[in-house]
Amino acid sequence: MKLDNFYVDDKMVSKALMSSIDDYIYLGDLTTNVFFVSQNMYDDFDLPGRLVEDLVNVWGRLIHEKDKERYFKSIDDMLAGKADSHNEEYQIRNRKGQYVWVHCKGCLYRDPQTQAPLSFIGIVKKPSSLGKVDSITGLLAHETFQETLQNLSADGMLDNAGFMILGIDNFTKINTLKTHHFGDIVLRNTAQDLTGLLPESVQLYRFDGDQFAIFTPDGTRCSLRAIYETIQAYTSHSHSAEGQTYDFTMSAGAVRFADISDIDEKAEKCAAIALKEAKANGKNQCVFFEESMLDYKVREQAILQDLQESIADNYAGYHLVYQPIADAATLRIIGAEALLRYQSKTYGALYPDEFIHLLENSGLILPVGRWVLSEAIKMCAKWRQRIPEFVMSVNVSCLQLKDDDFPHIVETELEKAHLPADSLILEMTESYFVSDSDIIADALSKLRKLGCNIAMDDFGTGYSSLGRLTNFNIDIVKIDRLFVQQLYANHFNHSFIEAVIRLCHSAGMKVCVEGVETCEEQQSISSLYSDTLQGYFFSKPIPPQSFEENFIAQPDCMGKYAIKEELPPYCIKMSSNKDLLLMMMDAVPLGFNLWNHNYQNVECNHAAVKMFDLLSEEEYLDHFYDLSPEYQPDGTPSMQKAKEYISKAFEKGSCVFYWQHQKLNGEPMPCEVTLVRIRYKNEYLVAGYTRDLRRQLRIEALCESKCHVYDPLPEAVMIFDIAKHACVYANPFMLEFVNAKAYPLQLDQFLMPPLSMKELIDLSCHQLNIGKRIFTFEFNLLIKGKPTPVLASSTYLSDHHDYLMITLNRTELKPEVSL
Repeated sequence: MKLDNFYVDDKMVSKALMSSIDDYIYLGDLTTNVFFVSQNMYDDFDLPGRLVEDLVNVWGRLIHEKDKERYFKSIDDMLAGKADSHNEEYQIRNRKGQYVWVHCKGCLYRDPQTQAPLSFIGIVKKPSSLGKVDSITGLLAHETFQETLQNLSADGMLDNAGFMILGIDNFTKINTLKTHHFGDIVLRNTAQDLTGLLPESVQLYRFDGDQFAIFTPDGTRCSLRAIYETIQAYTSHSHSAEGQTYDFTMSAGAVRFADISDIDEKAEKCAAIALKEAKANGKNQCVFFEESMLDYKVREQAILQDLQESIADNYAGYHLVYQPIADAATLRIIGAEALLRYQSKTYGALYPDEFIHLLENSGLILPVGRWVLSEAIKMCAKWRQRIPEFVMSVNVSCLQLKDDDFPHIVETELEKAHLPADSLILEMTESYFVSDSDIIADALSKLRKLGCNIAMDDFGTGYSSLGRLTNFNIDIVKIDRLFVQQLYANHFNHSFIEAVIRLCHSAGMKVCVEGVETCEEQQSISSLYSDTLQGYFFSKPIPPQSFEENFIAQPDCMGKYAIKEELPPYCIKMSSNKDLLLMMMDAVPLGFNLWNHNYQNVECNHAAVKMFDLLSEEEYLDHFYDLSPEYQPDGTPSMQKAKEYISKAFEKGSCVFYWQHQKLNGEPMPCEVTLVRIRYKNEYLVAGYTRDLRRQLRIEALCESKCHVYDPLPEAVMIFDIAKHACVYANPFMLEFVNAKAYPLQLDQFLMPPLSMKELIDLSCHQLNIGKRIFTFEFNLLIKGKPTPVLASSTYLSDHHDYLMITLNRTELKPEVSL
């Protein structure tokens, strides 16, 4: 039979395909831009019907924002004649509102003569037909890799194949110093880029964390190394995402299936061992698995055996060391963290990372964890006899929290030691708090009801964000030492620590900063108002006897390094009583307001309202930023400069500066502002004192304008600020006349009682106010202790009658008044 004679009805074929294939099918007439979609495609996605006009754009609106650009570019390339097919993976929103990964392949058919697009036909693979897909990268997941491996092994198709596990080096730093969201973007971009770089025969999978796996049917060492060199070339240059640049390298552990037996059981383990070796040898390299690498497994088994035997031998070899925890303000030692150490019979002293994971993986952490808890609680009870406020911090594993008896165990150990529950801090990492485990959530709830303090350890290195921090029911947040180590090298770390402290305090949580190693770090972090500090600046973890000698016997031994900030009793009372604080604010004659860490103006006094001719405190607070021009005289935006000064006051304790204010009508108001850090209800605020400089500047301008006239005169001249009854200028002749060194001149000390400077000014003003231009009078001055008669003349210096000028001489003019 000739193919030309073979005929099948197109509609019948379309209907048969759409009803017999699980995946989604679409057929499009590009001359009318109308598409026909399969029933399941209509059922699963938010489409207007099975006949859809302009499906390309309708479908595109359902695609995830991150994938839209790539999708539309692929379509545009086809329509522009750059390609005849479309082959993309992307996330799309289904009718349930969930984003699912799909793989879309389509072909475009053109008019043979004109090359104009005629039809577009394709298939969209459902998530179920793709295998288990990783939601972040879109790659096939670990589980799918394992299933594929088993199937190929059963078919005898792995003899010449090979695979490698790839791990991003130091990926934790990307998560920590950027964000977890940014880390996901790095994983996603890496997956997409590597997919485009690798040969078509090579399959890329997503493993756990920062790991990927590569499977290739050509498993020669040469082929595997060539694949790795391609990847190494890719990681050798910088990458960017969301406006941020990042750099990274990848290590690899490679395995040839021909080199190992029992592929199903050993392949992944062997590659993981090789990857661990690559990272241990300096990273950014590929290591091929060798049988000798299994030696470390032998070591692990021997250590595990020792760990088990030690438990049976009354925990011989296990011991605790203690690292001090200090109050950040006084540096008084108020607690300790209990840390587990182990002395192996076979290998001697082991680092914690050599045996802790073995205890957890084997379940031995349950008996050992109880022993640690018991020993630490007993030691805390002993040390509290010397330091009543002493607290003990103990690390808790996930397995312990999942043990139904754990809250009861804690309660029992506390009762045995007669120790209050609030003297115990239970530390756990971030992952426990973001866990969906109801068992863990229930355990944490019971422990809090018991009265124990719950601490989140190593905050910042895992998946929690500042935004989620207040959602966790915890008492203490411990900031990881990584941020302290780069406190001065990276402004982000300083800001991060400050932000965490402020947020925690606003939510009623305390903050402990770990990894403090230098005096400079201690003082800088203390100035950010952390509650407690921990690190080698105080001591490395030490045995209990040494801890007693160094810290229990002398808990204030580090106090000499503390930033001194003593508060008198009335300040302590004011710092906890809002009504008293507000009353004292109103007693201040200057403009007074309070700032919090968010740069919000939260309170003001009556003087501040009056200064700006406002009606109420609410009007002052609502319009505060309108009471400054957009820019200060030096060109800096007022908002920016204000935040800089407030931050400086929080950090340094106080600052004084010139500030250009204005009234709501735009009238300029030069001011002097003093900011002072104050304690209020266990947190800090900044108090602002604002002094209106307009009068002072007018006096200075007046004196400056008059001094060149009055300085040379051979008679005594004084200028007085009438409102303040103060002498603001005296010429050289006057200073010489009374034997004074400089002004402001205190005239009272030269007047014969009962005459005072106030009476002198008031009398002059009274006479001038009733119509006199100049008023003359006689009185006695005490010059070198002797009464000296002088003739005085007074007159106003300005139309506003703010300033009075008085001249003194010894002429024989008849005075109007003798005093």
